[in-house]
Amino acid sequence: MVEIGVDELVELAKQGVKGNGAGFSLLCRRVASRLKRSDPEAAIKLAQVLAGDHGIRGIGSQTLPVDADSRRFLLQENITITLPREPIWPEAIATVLDQVLKERREAIRLISAGLEPVRALLFKGPPGVGKTMAAQWLARELNVPLLTLDLATVMSSLLGKTGTNIKSVIDYAKGFPCVLLLDEFDAIAKKRDDQGDVGELKRLVTVLLQAIDEWPSSSLLVAATNHPDMLDPAVWRRFDITVDFDNPPNDVIVNFLTTEGVSGSFVLELAKAISGISFSDLQKMVTSAKKSEILDGVDFSAELLRLSGRYITEDQEIRSQYLRNQQIIKMAEDGHSHRKIAEAFGISHPTVGRIIKDHKGDS
Repeated sequence: MVEIGVDELVELAKQGVKGNGAGFSLLCRRVASRLKRSDPEAAIKLAQVLAGDHGIRGIGSQTLPVDADSRRFLLQENITITLPREPIWPEAIATVLDQVLKERREAIRLISAGLEPVRALLFKGPPGVGKTMAAQWLARELNVPLLTLDLATVMSSLLGKTGTNIKSVIDYAKGFPCVLLLDEFDAIAKKRDDQGDVGELKRLVTVLLQAIDEWPSSSLLVAATNHPDMLDPAVWRRFDITVDFDNPPNDVIVNFLTTEGVSGSFVLELAKAISGISFSDLQKMVTSAKKSEILDGVDFSAELLRLSGRYITEDQEIRSQYLRNQQIIKMAEDGHSHRKIAEAFGISHPTVGRIIKDHKGDS
């Protein structure tokens, strides 16, 4: 059996008394790593404890933390995650998320070797690009609750109370395996050199950084921001991985539209025309077109064509061609002959036929 030195044992006790979960876990991982050679079975048992919920409490044994003044809940707790549709990630994001899942699922093996799985992720990018959905997806795949910080409730006019609220949220979330989402992270992790901020706000950032440092490896913390330039420089070092989200690339738009029933060459033309659209707007456009098809009997593709005008690219060549084709299809739907349309646009009769054929998705 591996021996634990007196100094190490004292330090272990100190971390436990202080309630420093991160420091306690670090020392325990070192012990587990040494045990791996002399007593593999004991190393695995210790790793299982570190990877588990620490027996602190079961879900539901404590009520959600509330703001002392308003008595409003500081967190939203979602135990069963249901996504409206299966997300299609760009390859770079899919690779990172899959690695996170792998590390979380193989936590015992990592801890047995003196390592720990990814604890904290920073998602950055403009609104509507899938940051929140990625946190939801991770919670669902890991089969753990998703806790979302209600920023509007946490932020108090008395910043000292904001710090207390954040500490309450972190303490609650540390109690069992979960994914904790800190949305609009830049609002509470602003640069401490901002001349307009008072000292209390700077202390709030310090409280937040300490909370991230002490976050247990049994759970996953995800912070999401639309304004990474506003984050305090010290924040970046606290996260194991930073994931860049952006508007979906052309191939992802094509894949999404294809799964939603758009077919033929039209899907390629449409994807090119709305290049730069956010994933959120893309979903709204498709959902709106489907509703119109069901409620008003409007052709799905035709409605997509109409709605796409709100999101059309600024590229003049693509824009001009797309708008021309849109007018051609509209004339055809109004009953004009291919020959008359060809004369109106100064193109050949077969070209008109091809444009209409591609729009309908005919092979």
